[in-house]
Amino acid sequence: MEEQFELAVAAIGNLSTRPSDANMLKIYSFFKQAREGNVSFERPSILNLRGRAKWDAWKKLENMDKQDAMANYIALAYSLTGNEELKL
Repeated sequence: MEEQFELAVAAIGNLSTRPSDANMLKIYSFFKQAREGNVSFERPSILNLRGRAKWDAWKKLENMDKQDAMANYIALAYSLTGNEELKL
């Protein structure tokens, strides 16, 4: 799955159009959960709206298994790119 995850990361990085904000938060949170596990720092200030939204999205995945986070990231990448190499 690691190999497929890396392909998905590359595919997301090569998108010609920017995904919606909702999909960007999913991309970020699944990636962070797969790479780092649970969020390990305090929630950003209310003045940092972007950082706070990213933190909230990641926090929602708390205790999600690394493999599940990777699988979700790959599935999202497939839905956004249609790249058959990412089909689970």
